[in-house]
Amino acid sequence: MNSNQGFSFVETILTVSILLIVFGTLLPLTNRMMVHLAEKRSELHVAITKNQAATALQNGMISGVVILDDVVYSWSWSQPKLCVQYLFFEVSNESCDTY
Repeated sequence: MNSNQGFSFVETILTVSILLIVFGTLLPLTNRMMVHLAEKRSELHVAITKNQAATALQNGMISGVVILDDVVYSWSWSQPKLCVQYLFFEVSNESCDTY
């Protein structure tokens, strides 16, 4: 297909079309995967915060702040609930558990 005159116009259009199809399907999947992993990381950080809060509760504290990956996770204990407040993608979230 490569002659002395180079690639033909049809071959170039076909190559560009294939590249657009490949990257057009891979980029949304990659973006979705990255958001899903960020959600899972946030859930892990909430669990870490609750673990540290349980330790602090034994020492008599009823509220506190944990900073993980530059995100502030603030926790508070009000009998029988332990709540963690945090920002995820500029949206305020709260995770509460009853003990």
